[in-house]
Amino acid sequence: MEKVISTMPPPTVTDKANTRPLTAEIPVPAAITAAGKRQRRFYWLGGLLLVVLTITALWYMVPTFRHEVEAVPSTFYYFLIAGFIFAMIDGAIGMSYGITSTTFSLSMGIPPASASTAVHISEILSNAIAGWMHFKMGNVNKKLFKILLIPGITGAVLGAYLLSSLEHYSQYTKPVVSLYTLILGTIILMRAIKANRAHQQRKGKIRKIGLLGFGGGLIDAIGGGGWGSIVLSSLIAGGRHPRFSLGTVKATRFFIAMLSSLTFVTVLSYVHWDAVLGLVIGSAIASPIAAKVSNRISAKTIMMAVAIIVILASMKSIYGFVTKVL
Repeated sequence: MEKVISTMPPPTVTDKANTRPLTAEIPVPAAITAAGKRQRRFYWLGGLLLVVLTITALWYMVPTFRHEVEAVPSTFYYFLIAGFIFAMIDGAIGMSYGITSTTFSLSMGIPPASASTAVHISEILSNAIAGWMHFKMGNVNKKLFKILLIPGITGAVLGAYLLSSLEHYSQYTKPVVSLYTLILGTIILMRAIKANRAHQQRKGKIRKIGLLGFGGGLIDAIGGGGWGSIVLSSLIAGGRHPRFSLGTVKATRFFIAMLSSLTFVTVLSYVHWDAVLGLVIGSAIASPIAAKVSNRISAKTIMMAVAIIVILASMKSIYGFVTKVL
């Protein structure tokens, strides 16, 4: 006798409280996920190709466009590349954009106040993008954000005003800022060396977070960087979660950069807009990419490389000042 094969559907489990059938979640096949990734890559490459083709067509078909591009100072392109690289580094380790950009600006002969202006203006857009992405990913601690925001802005505005007022004495403030970047580069190097033991040497939780924000904002404006290196590293060393600390510091950084930039532009009589625009465009291009690759790069290796570059560039600037004086 042949067996009868039932075609009835399998029984469903019901929720007695709501009398609704419960269905198990169907996992998304890996093939669909891979197809989505390939599609996104296709859109990115298509958009990039469209931009390249558009610029090429304008270059050969519109003489005025070629003339305007050729009139752009070469420093713009240097800062464009530098802004992209420094923003990628900052996205990978959560710090060092300001310090690397300031060190680079000083090495290009830009005065400290103007260098800090260029760095902070460029950070407005890049940190807005990065902060929004961290917020959407749930990486922002709202309570910590509120505690850091007002003291950080206050310190940044005060530091920007002091540095701008001393712009006429840039030949003396430049070695001081270079000394600061040298110290900060050394601190980053030491932290990179001790990175493997950081979890064993954590201090107690920091209680005076507002004071930390004020000091970080003040030093950041005067030195052109340090908000991430000082505030973020202190929060993590104090036992706070690295992911939420990074997202919160990025979100507050947008407001600090905006207010300090406004102070710089208001007080200073001249702004190096070629450096500003280069850093703005370069960092804005890198920001959405950096936020996604932050967990895929060895932070220790990048920290050591950044520290060495900052130390060497700072020593070069200090040596140049000493030789002029002597």
